[in-house]
Amino acid sequence: MRKKAIIILSIIVAIPLLYIIYKSVKFQNIYDEIYYDSRGATGEIFSRRSTLGNIKGISGTRTTSIHEDDEVIVTERYETKYLPPVMDSLSISNNSFKKRLSIYNSYEINYFVTICLKNNYDPKQKLLKKGIYFIDSRQEGIIDNPKKVKSLIDKYHISKERLDYWYELGMTRTLLEDWCSVYPSRFSPEKLGHVKIETQWADYK
Repeated sequence: MRKKAIIILSIIVAIPLLYIIYKSVKFQNIYDEIYYDSRGATGEIFSRRSTLGNIKGISGTRTTSIHEDDEVIVTERYETKYLPPVMDSLSISNNSFKKRLSIYNSYEINYFVTICLKNNYDPKQKLLKKGIYFIDSRQEGIIDNPKKVKSLIDKYHISKERLDYWYELGMTRTLLEDWCSVYPSRFSPEKLGHVKIETQWADYK
């Protein structure tokens, strides 16, 4: 009887320890935490919502299904009044089919033109790609061709320092700080964990 009790107690003690080990292996950076936490969220009644939903200013979860390839995209979006004054939008999308976390924040250049900073995170490669595209209301679709993007960057005299500032404002000072306020993260906005970062504008002059 005593031996059985010891075995049961050992199992009880081992379960949380194994969970901690599992998390430390699976969650190697702060983006892993956000990706895996929000991957199964639907925002529907009687179903779980991403922890992102606990951030003040984030609106209801929106789920988009593309049935032909079982693609489901879960999106969380900040309400404009909770964003820094210079920022137009900030949203987080989790694509279960492509296994990708996308974070977008945008800034108005003028009445017609908006610049968008897109950040795509691949949990398998532990890779965050920081990119840019433009939206011009006088044209259809987005402008994401690298040469055209660089041409617009030059046209509107947008410096690398300005792009870095916009990125920091949206990603570090807003999303990641808010994430750490609602989730027991092992990481921080300054200590992201094991993640490789590629920046589209790194070589801009």
